Amino acid sequence: MAQTLSEGEVFNYTTTGAVANGALLVVGQRVGVALTSATGAGQVIGLAVEGVFDVACATTGTMAAGTAAHYRIATTGTKVMKAVILAAATGTTSGMARTIGTFWESKTSGATRTTIKVKLIGGPMCWA
Repeated sequence: MAQTLSEGEVFNYTTTGAVANGALLVVGQRVGVALTSATGAGQVIGLAVEGVFDVACATTGTMAAGTAAHYRIATTGTKVMKAVILAAATGTTSGMARTIGTFWESKTSGATRTTIKVKLIGGPMCWA
């Protein structure tokens, strides 16, 4: 008989470089929020893959509570720079937009906020 090892809300991630506490990371087909920081490669940290988190977002565009939250990865060549939450999948300049969850609050266009609360879906990301 199989035994449950955990609830599955936290994924152990071995870092490839420095990671800030609260950073939104993409690992395979999952998105998670770093629960602790890491100073370099090879450290194991927890990534929360479910829950509501305050994450970095685009400063432009309207984001309405209850609608799908998308992200794109800003890149230079093949190096991932950061994941950015977007209001919609259209208008991305680099990378493919994917649905990662639901906006838990609203943000008006032109607002200077750089973060927004998002409920992560916990499963594989969906193509937008």
